[in-house]
Amino acid sequence: MTNLESHPGILLEEHLLGVAARVTKFCEDMNVSGELCEAALLTALTHDLGKATKYFQEHLKGHRINPSLSSHALLSAVIGTWHVAKDLPVLWKLPLFIAVRSHHANPTNLSEILDAGPKHGWRYLKKQAQAIDIKQFNALLHTIGFNLLRTNEVLPSFEDFRFNFSWPALDERMKAGVSLYFTTNLLLGMLVDADIRAVIGMDANEKRLDIPENIVDHFIEKLPKNSPIDPLRQEFYKTVVENIQRFGSENKFLSLTAPTGIGKTLAGFSAAVRLRNMIQRETGRLPRIIYVLPFTSIIDQNFDVIGKVLQSAGLPERILLKHHFRSNPTRSESNLKVENIWELMGENRLFKERDADRLLKRYEQAHTRVETWDGEVIITTFVRFYETLFTNRRSEMRRFHRLAGSVVIFDEVQNIPAKYWEATEKSLEFLANEWDTRFILMTATRPALLEDAVELTIPHKKFFFNKLSRTSLHIENEPVPYMDIDRWLLPKVDSVSSFMVVMNTVRSAQEVYETLKNQFGGDFNLFFLSASLIPVHREVRINEIKGKLDEGRKVGLVATQVVEAGVDLDFDVVVRDMAPLDSVVQAAGRCNRNAMSRGGGRVYLVNLINPDHNERRLATYIYDGVLIGATEEVLKDKNTLSEDKYLELVEGYFHRLRAEDREPQDKDLFKSIEILGYDELGMFSLIDKGFDQVPVFVELDEHAGRLIERLKKLENMPAKTYEQRMTRRAIFNSLSSDLWGYVVNVPVKIAAGLGINTLPYASSFLLLPRIYPDFEKIYHEDTGFVRKIEHEAIFL
Repeated sequence: MTNLESHPGILLEEHLLGVAARVTKFCEDMNVSGELCEAALLTALTHDLGKATKYFQEHLKGHRINPSLSSHALLSAVIGTWHVAKDLPVLWKLPLFIAVRSHHANPTNLSEILDAGPKHGWRYLKKQAQAIDIKQFNALLHTIGFNLLRTNEVLPSFEDFRFNFSWPALDERMKAGVSLYFTTNLLLGMLVDADIRAVIGMDANEKRLDIPENIVDHFIEKLPKNSPIDPLRQEFYKTVVENIQRFGSENKFLSLTAPTGIGKTLAGFSAAVRLRNMIQRETGRLPRIIYVLPFTSIIDQNFDVIGKVLQSAGLPERILLKHHFRSNPTRSESNLKVENIWELMGENRLFKERDADRLLKRYEQAHTRVETWDGEVIITTFVRFYETLFTNRRSEMRRFHRLAGSVVIFDEVQNIPAKYWEATEKSLEFLANEWDTRFILMTATRPALLEDAVELTIPHKKFFFNKLSRTSLHIENEPVPYMDIDRWLLPKVDSVSSFMVVMNTVRSAQEVYETLKNQFGGDFNLFFLSASLIPVHREVRINEIKGKLDEGRKVGLVATQVVEAGVDLDFDVVVRDMAPLDSVVQAAGRCNRNAMSRGGGRVYLVNLINPDHNERRLATYIYDGVLIGATEEVLKDKNTLSEDKYLELVEGYFHRLRAEDREPQDKDLFKSIEILGYDELGMFSLIDKGFDQVPVFVELDEHAGRLIERLKKLENMPAKTYEQRMTRRAIFNSLSSDLWGYVVNVPVKIAAGLGINTLPYASSFLLLPRIYPDFEKIYHEDTGFVRKIEHEAIFL
């Protein structure tokens, strides 16, 4: 034993062994072994060896030390690669070096990591190496199971390091393809996750729990049967269950293609649970189920449905996690409330009592569980999933190891941008073939993506579509100014009980809504939904709409694309501005969803233009011309279509898209992956906003005001010591769920004209205070952040 510490009061050897034990558990959970686990273990055992310097030990005691001398990551990486992992092949040394080098800072491009960075820092490494007590260091190596250094030379010369490692690694990287990238991210992610868990006293995995194979069967049996399509839903569910038992074990990719409103959520979840149990019986490994959805607006809905299924079997709440930008980690922890932290702050006890420290640690543990997908069932977004795959951020890589060996449900898979299909296919195929991850792709509008996936509705796939005649699609090609609602909207909705209008831009939606409100007066319960509303407003609004529809009230909704996929709303008539065909069919899925309308639901596709902008079509503000062109081609010479024709049209549309040349972003993305271009990967975004946006916190009510006051207190808290900084971070994390509930993304050009300041502590957010002049003209409770400004470039 030595007296070296890794953190205040924690011996270095204990920390290294603790991190290694957790990484070993991760490997067991993934059911992987061999060189991968050996490299992961070496990464864990070497990641903090550079803390053995007197500089770092003095830094821990609170002495002011030059950060270049008290740092430890680069020194640890060099020692680990040169001495401990010297016998590994270079393509295993390289991920180890990057993981250790980057465990406290996001990785940069490979030339910087391997050559420019070490070259610049070598003079400091020499001083650090000279500040290591060799006797103590050898005692440390012996304790953690490594051979002792034969000489007093901890550090090689830079020339030896470059010649024997850096240059060969740079030469070899192109031979590895995607494998090197994903292996590196896996090692770095496991290291960061295990490192944090060791510090906060958290095991590698939450205690694993079984989910009964027939859990969904029993839940469905108790559901009321009052829709004309319930017999078809039962036949669909039975077909999926039979097929997962036939095809699940042998196939890594499965698909579930069926009409909207037929029960894909329950059928898909049942298939995933059955597949999970089959894998456990065959391999002894218990896969997690990761349910991925395109929009946060539908996550709560699916979370509630699956939560009810799990609760019906008496399973604990912690079995199910929800992870998106507004996730509240305290939900999975009993008797843990954010308010308790603020009570202690108000009483000035936060830094003084062990109970306070334990409370913060419990919160940090709850936060870690959500951020690292440490549950049996995790519901998350496309954005979170893709940021876990394509990233340079350690915080995203932390959960990457959970993907290995899991069952992933991709719901509404048509929302994956076509330009990322190829990168998606290659990445998912690597996960499936190398780490036995399974995928279930669910949609009503199946894209030409992973086309070899085995369909779980065979031989009845077309039958389920053909049996439904809930809607008809009426195509109107004549261009019409969007504000001319007397021509394109009012005749369609005057005599109906409920309708939904889906516009392509926020501004056009807001203006149409205001015009309709004046037109209808009190005849309709008129609602508005778009991303211009803060999330807390959107959530309340969706529930209000559902309530009014269930009561049989007259309801009108003007919305943007936030309602297209998965939102369980049902209208008599839907009017959709021109859009890609899959979006049109998804919007149609909100019409006569339960087949309760005798005459059938009517869906209108209209062609709206902006007369103030050279009669530009509204669709071109947000959609790629290739998508609109392919849609118009498949709809050419067609005026009216019945629902049973949707499947054939959508398949033709996606095959046409697949034939188009891949956009440069897809090629550039994959090139960055193959060369470990982490700087470029740090700029990846699944959502192409088309223009720069900035998050704005809207002080809408008293709760928002209290959040601001708490941020002010947080900003004034001390942050000199490690413990104080960790406390501040934990407290901010406790606020983030509520904070995001009042945040709306606003075009930079609009925000810049407001002259508003940033939030206290969270300087990446702007603050629109309640006292701002003309507050209600900028943010309106009905329509959100108002987009009606004199600038064509931000008509969106």
